[in-house]
Amino acid sequence: MRFNRVLSGVLVIAASAVALAAAQSSSVDEIVAKNLAAKGGVEKLRGVTSVKTKGRIKGPRGDLPVIVWTMRPNLMRREVTADGQTQVVAFDGKMLWGINPMMGGRPQEITGPAADRTRQDADDFDSALLDYAQKGSKVELLPGEGAAPRLKVTKKNGTVQVIQLNPETFLEDRITMEVDQAGRTTELATELSNYKPVSGMMVPFTIRQTINGKPAAEVQYELVEFNLPLDEGLFRMK
Repeated sequence: MRFNRVLSGVLVIAASAVALAAAQSSSVDEIVAKNLAAKGGVEKLRGVTSVKTKGRIKGPRGDLPVIVWTMRPNLMRREVTADGQTQVVAFDGKMLWGINPMMGGRPQEITGPAADRTRQDADDFDSALLDYAQKGSKVELLPGEGAAPRLKVTKKNGTVQVIQLNPETFLEDRITMEVDQAGRTTELATELSNYKPVSGMMVPFTIRQTINGKPAAEVQYELVEFNLPLDEGLFRMK
């Protein structure tokens, strides 16, 4: 009789845990759906094949013009111009490479932690929340700070992001993640604001990054274009 009572108690606890997990999953899916709808809808987001952004980046080197091209599935090229010289960083899907005028101006492969993170995050052409289950990611709802929903995204490769959404618009306000820099754990935070509609999608025109709470860089977009016909050669080292 006592064994039966203990067994019943265990089953009740297990059932409660399953019900809690199911409730959280439902809540997570509802929040993710609101976020994707706010940004333009799943079909619009899935239909993006390329993005070109043009603006200015404020950082240790001053206020500099920057152009970034990205192309599905994971191609990227960034150009920053200072004193009439253009620095290039690009990813061709396998290799990270760059051109630094201060180091001879010849294309060179980039290795180390920065290259490793780029490879790990190569699936980030889309939002981390878009089709997250198909990507092998796990999304959990964290205790909120006030009314702002906070989602913890654990990717298939183990990378973890915490995405804080605006409680009114459900667009991303802040994304934080921990990265390893020279053997030390560093918190990298990205703050997104000044959203504007572009081709039926909401885009943050101001992006600010901090490292361990200290300002690192800020980008102000002047132009955002979707689905331009880009040549893959733009991303290859030549």
